[in-house]
Amino acid sequence: MRQFMQTFFAFKIIVVVLTFFTFWAAAGTGLCRDAKTVAVFPFEMNSSQDLGFLQNGLFSMLSSRLSDAGKVDVLDRQTIDSALARAKAGGLVKGAFNEGTARDLGAQMGVDYVLFGSLTHYGESISLDASMVDVSGQKDTLAFFEQSNAMGDVIPLVNAFAGDINMKVFNRNIDNKLYARPQEQNPSLGGLQYAGGGGMPAMQASRGFTTHLKMDEVIRAMATGDLNKDGRLQVVTATDSALQIYHLEGNLFTREIQLDYASYLRIIGLDVADINGNGYPEIFVTAMTIHRQTLSSFVVEYNGSSYTTLQEGLSYYFRVIDSVDGNPVLYAQDKGRGPYAGKIYIMSPANNTYREEKAIRVPRGTSVLSLARGPVRENSGDEFLSINQHHRLVLINDTGSDEWESTEKYGKTNNYWITGDQAADRTVRDRAYFNPRIKFHSVGEDRKKKVFLIKNSEFGAGSLGRIKRFKEGRVDVMSWNGIALAPVFQTVPLQGWVSDFDIADIDNDGIEELLISVVTRSKIAILAKDKTSNIISYELKN
Repeated sequence: MRQFMQTFFAFKIIVVVLTFFTFWAAAGTGLCRDAKTVAVFPFEMNSSQDLGFLQNGLFSMLSSRLSDAGKVDVLDRQTIDSALARAKAGGLVKGAFNEGTARDLGAQMGVDYVLFGSLTHYGESISLDASMVDVSGQKDTLAFFEQSNAMGDVIPLVNAFAGDINMKVFNRNIDNKLYARPQEQNPSLGGLQYAGGGGMPAMQASRGFTTHLKMDEVIRAMATGDLNKDGRLQVVTATDSALQIYHLEGNLFTREIQLDYASYLRIIGLDVADINGNGYPEIFVTAMTIHRQTLSSFVVEYNGSSYTTLQEGLSYYFRVIDSVDGNPVLYAQDKGRGPYAGKIYIMSPANNTYREEKAIRVPRGTSVLSLARGPVRENSGDEFLSINQHHRLVLINDTGSDEWESTEKYGKTNNYWITGDQAADRTVRDRAYFNPRIKFHSVGEDRKKKVFLIKNSEFGAGSLGRIKRFKEGRVDVMSWNGIALAPVFQTVPLQGWVSDFDIADIDNDGIEELLISVVTRSKIAILAKDKTSNIISYELKN
């Protein structure tokens, strides 16, 4: 009897468990049956630029905006790509997508809806053309077409289309604000003004900067570092053929020493870092000869009592770039056929010299003087940013290819290389203008690395001839908004042009400063020569 009761209760438990799992499985099947499935196919990109990054971004944005657990399932990209490859191999998909192709392919895949479209980019304008197809044919295809004159409007366009789909296809109203990338509330960064986070006009703010130095010469480049190990930072500036070394006393820079070099030199770049590891940072000076067709760079270091030249007459452009872990790395570009054509190398110290350790992969038209390395996109590792010879900001992936290119122009300086070609107006030799440095630096309340770069604006938008004349310049602080780099903060426009900048705690108060060298004219006239320079700073305080 006891054995029978044990068997009965065991059987009862099994029945209860089986009943539970049967009910759970049925409920799960019912949920899967009720959920609508959507296949989002890669949008066709119509542009003279490589917009592969944007094609991937559109898929991610639409997937996140349409997915609704248990109600709307969006197929993953790998499944989509595999299905599309099989369809093309089988002849189901030939040429561009259309409604009939989408319905046939969707039926083959067993999905409820297929979403496809195209994005067209020309000049500054952009248009989005998309269709949401009901595979069963019971509902009319939902078509969407919008255009804008700004690349930054892609996200609002996608939000509007996703909102239409959610309302008209899935009968749900989701506020587009839910899709917006979280932003700092009333962000601030010392004296810099808020740029609106992506193309919006900057909010007006007070000047907010301190002037440390006025000089009746043109500052071509600037860098900072503790050159003599006295525990305070020095500021190094470069005029055409001399270096000036300063330290801060009160709010003003006091000159410690001026180092004069051959009068035929034209300095265009400075970097400070202890690359040889002896405790004294080297000053890497990128310089040309006066004819601007030959490089003659050199390296200077304090030896405990004076500044000495370690190497000279070098055919390299130098730039010190922080690695992902924050350590400085020396990069050098050989002369090549021009400033945007030489190979770029990571350099390593060898006794009192520097040798080419390995070449890096970057696109043609890259200059090391405007190259920086750091995390641009949140889901990426380290990437390169550069300003190319056309003054477009370029994102370079780890294979050395362009991922994204800005529509706006950045950089620009009055430092130039003579190409040897005759200019169109035959009055001057053709010039290749150099772009200034880019830096990654952690600022803002989120302390994430952001991009600092210079934006100099020409008179007449550059239509006044081959010789550049600048009306104003500023420094932008930028971050990735999911589609492109967009300004978050910026300095007020400064009359003249910004030749260089650095970020350092120059007054040793625990708050870093954005240090900027600005070149102006002695008279307010377009054709007047650059005559004077100022060094100003902003506190980068949250």
